[in-house]
Amino acid sequence: MPFVNNWNALGVAAPVIALLLILSVVALAIVLAKVWQLRSAPLRVSGAMREALALAQAGHYDPAVNRLSRHRGPVAQLLAGAVEGLAAERDAVAIREAFERQGTVVLMEQRDGLRTLEMIGHLAPLLGLFGTVLGMIEAFQALEAAAGPVDPAMLSGGIWAALSTTALGLAVAVPSVIAFNLLDQRSLRFAQVLDGLISELLVPDVAKPTAAPQP
Repeated sequence: MPFVNNWNALGVAAPVIALLLILSVVALAIVLAKVWQLRSAPLRVSGAMREALALAQAGHYDPAVNRLSRHRGPVAQLLAGAVEGLAAERDAVAIREAFERQGTVVLMEQRDGLRTLEMIGHLAPLLGLFGTVLGMIEAFQALEAAAGPVDPAMLSGGIWAALSTTALGLAVAVPSVIAFNLLDQRSLRFAQVLDGLISELLVPDVAKPTAAPQP
């Protein structure tokens, strides 16, 4: 079979290529899972959510919570919890702290798997280079062991098999690094969105003047 013959031609580089293929599948699975997960946490705040925020700022807490409860996703849930805290007349600092704790959990879920993706981006080129070194060693060993005139095809075939691991390592690493940076920046922007929303919600409460003591 052509596939079996080509695979056998890779020699000692074959296990490295197999490992790189496994890493590529893992990286692709992480990226697809993150894209699917982030669909429920858009960076753009919807008009309905803005209306709920305006209701809460005006003191209409129950209608605001009802509107937020219609939205699926972590942002609406976090805002609903903060609005419920305002309705219960909790301190603004305590509401912000609770919001930030819950928001940190959401951010950690979004960043789950990113370290693995980053590791694959750094590890894949090194594995590719390692496979190339092994392949070159095997090619020159075969060249040394050959009796009689040296066939250039023997050396070129070994070099081809060796360099294929470097190419594959780069092919796995480049998309992994790009995906990691995009997802990492996206999580940072999401954190900024959360911080802006809770500040916008609590500004009226924080800015309320302290009532003068009754004489």
